[in-house]
Amino acid sequence: MFDSFYIDNFRLFRDLEVKKLGIVNLIVGKNNSGKSCFLEALRIYGANASPEVLFDIIKERGEDWEIRMQRGEDQPVKNLGNPLRYLFNGYCFPEIGKKSIEIGSYNDITDRIRLHLRAYKLFENEENRIFSRIEIEDLKEDEFDNAELVIELEEHNKFKPIVRLNREPKFYLRKIFSSLEGKINVQMVPTRHITDQKLSILWDNINIHPHLRKEVFESLKLIDDKIEEIVLVGRENYINPILIYNNIDARIPLKSMGDGITHLFHIILSLINSRGGLVLIDEFENGLHYSVQPKIWDLVFQLAKKLEVQVFATTHSWDCVSSFQKTIQNHDIEGMLIHFGQSIKKTDEGKVIATGYDKEELQLATQADLEVR
Repeated sequence: MFDSFYIDNFRLFRDLEVKKLGIVNLIVGKNNSGKSCFLEALRIYGANASPEVLFDIIKERGEDWEIRMQRGEDQPVKNLGNPLRYLFNGYCFPEIGKKSIEIGSYNDITDRIRLHLRAYKLFENEENRIFSRIEIEDLKEDEFDNAELVIELEEHNKFKPIVRLNREPKFYLRKIFSSLEGKINVQMVPTRHITDQKLSILWDNINIHPHLRKEVFESLKLIDDKIEEIVLVGRENYINPILIYNNIDARIPLKSMGDGITHLFHIILSLINSRGGLVLIDEFENGLHYSVQPKIWDLVFQLAKKLEVQVFATTHSWDCVSSFQKTIQNHDIEGMLIHFGQSIKKTDEGKVIATGYDKEELQLATQADLEVR
C-alpha cells in the first residue's frame, strides 16, 4: 500500500507531492483540479504502464478523436498528432530524452516508474534484429527519418520500449510489444459505470465463493432490505444483473432501480475483487442519497480492512465529505481527506498543491465549517 505518492509531468501535474496517505482516501477539489488525473496515475502505476491501460485512458476521455475522424485514410498519425501526447503535462510530447512522466512513492524514490520519449532504430545483421535506443546526440540528421519515436518505460533502472508512436491510423492501439505484468491489482469504478464485459469478469471471480457473494447481497440491502439475491443473465457483451426479492415472484433488472444501487453494486464488486490491491472510485456519491452514504462508507472501511485493500475515491459533495468524516471516527484504520488546490505563489502558478487531513484534522475542519472541498 502507498503511504505517499508523487506525480511529475503527467497531465496537469507539474510535480504533485502527496506526503501522507491512509488506507481509505477521499480526494476533493474544484473542477479540473486533478482528481480524476490522480486516479489515472494510480491506475497507470498499478498496471506498470501497460499500453492497454494507456490507450484505455485516452479513449475514455475521447482524446483519440483525430484518429477516429481519420479512420480508413492513409494520413500518418504523426501528422495528426498522436493522442498519447495528452498524457504529458501541457498536452504535448517533450523533447526527446528530456522531461519524463514520473509516478510512484513520494517517500521512496526507487519505487517509481518513468515514461520517457526516446528515439529507437532497428539494427539488422545476418544473425540478429535488434530494436535499440539511439541517444539523440548520436542521431545523424539524415538518419532521423529511419528512426522511430517510442515511449519507453523505466523501472528500477531497467528500460523497455512499450509503444511505437510512428504508426499509421490502421495500426493505432496495435500491441507490438509483449504485455507488461502489472505491479498491483487495481479495480476502477468510473463515473459512467463498469462495462458489461468487465462486470461479467468481476462476477465470475466471486461467483464460486458463496461467502463473497453474500457480501454483495448484504451490501445491496443498505438501499433495499428486501433484496434476497442477485443473478447475472446474458451472453457475450450483454450482461444484465437481475434482483431477486423476498416473497416476490418478479425478477427486476438492477439498472431499472436507478443509478445509486448500480453504483453501489459496482463499488462492492470491485472491492471484493481487489484483495491486497487498490480500488479507485470516481465520484463516490453518484446516485447515492446522502442518508445512505454513512452506511456505505462504513462498509467500505470494513471491507478495506478485511481484504487489505487501499481505497481512493473522489467527490464534489459536502454530504460525502461529512459522511466520510463521521465514519473515520469509528474505525481503527486510517482515513485521509486530500484536497487539491492551486498554489498561491506566483512562482508556482498553475501548480496543484495537495493538502491532507487526517482523522483529527478533518473533524476540526468540519466542526469549524471550513471549506475543504
